[in-house]
Amino acid sequence: MKCEIIKDLLPSYIDGLTSPESNLEIKEHLNHCPQCKEIFEQMKAEVRVEHTEYNKEKIKPFKKLNRKVLKAVLITLTVCALAVVSYFYFFAFGWRVNSNDINIAYAYKDDKILFEFELTDGRVLNSWSRLDADNIDVKTITFTECFSSILDDRGEHPGKFSYGIHCTTYNGNKVQFAEDDCVILQFKDKTETFYLREIAKELNIM
Repeated sequence: MKCEIIKDLLPSYIDGLTSPESNLEIKEHLNHCPQCKEIFEQMKAEVRVEHTEYNKEKIKPFKKLNRKVLKAVLITLTVCALAVVSYFYFFAFGWRVNSNDINIAYAYKDDKILFEFELTDGRVLNSWSRLDADNIDVKTITFTECFSSILDDRGEHPGKFSYGIHCTTYNGNKVQFAEDDCVILQFKDKTETFYLREIAKELNIM
C-alpha cells in the first residue's frame, strides 16, 4: 500500500476498526516505512493522552460526589448518635439526685421494713441497686433522676420508689439483724447509711 493510504487507515487501525487483511498490510508497511511508523507512534500517543484526560475528567465528578455522600452519611450518623445518647441521658439514666430533693420514710408494713422514697422536684426517680459482695444483707442504692418522656412506662408515680426488707424467715421466725446489716443510699452530695437493727428497734419489731 502507498503511504497516503496507510496514513488514512492509521486512525481506524489504532481504534481496531480495520479488517484482519488490512491489519497485515499495515503492519508490513510500518515494518518497512520509518516515516509512517513515526506517524503511527505519534497518533497512538495522542490517543492514549486523550483517553487518560477524558477518564480523569469523567472520574473527578464521581470522586467529588462520593466524598459529599460520605460526608453527609458521617454527619447523619454523628447527629443520630448524639440524639440517642442525649435521649438516654435526659430521659432514661439521668444524673445523681441531690439528697435535699428526696424524702425518705420507713415503716413496718406487711411484715417488712418498708422504705419509701419520693422525689420532690417533679422529675422521674431511678434507683440502681447492688448487693455487697461480703454481706448479702447490705444493699447499696444509687438514685438518679431524669425528665419525663412520652415513651415512659413507669406507672402513675414515676417520682416514687419503695424497697422492702422481710423481718421474718421462711419458718416464721423473726430475723435477727446483725450490727452491720444496712441499706446504703448514694446521692449526689452525700452517702447515707440506715442500719436495720436500729430501725427494727425504733419500729418495735425486734
